[in-house]
Amino acid sequence: MNPTNLQQKRNASRRRPAGLTQQQAAVITIGRLLIPYRVNARPEQRAELIGMARMAAALGAITPDEHAHLLSLISTDAAPAAPEVH
Repeated sequence: MNPTNLQQKRNASRRRPAGLTQQQAAVITIGRLLIPYRVNARPEQRAELIGMARMAAALGAITPDEHAHLLSLISTDAAPAAPEVH
């Protein structure tokens, strides 16, 4: 697959499907980032989640309570332990 088609598919997958509210789209997008973070616990994944949470809160897509809850899920104290390499 050429890079242009891959980028087009990636961009198309990020568009909000018809019928979803802004809040639902934000939850889906953040959830798609949260799952790999909970598995891998990479600092760059955490940084991306924090940025997405800030943006969603600033746009009014999530409530202040939802924002605080999300930040508690990705706090360094709640981060999953890094997998052991054998």
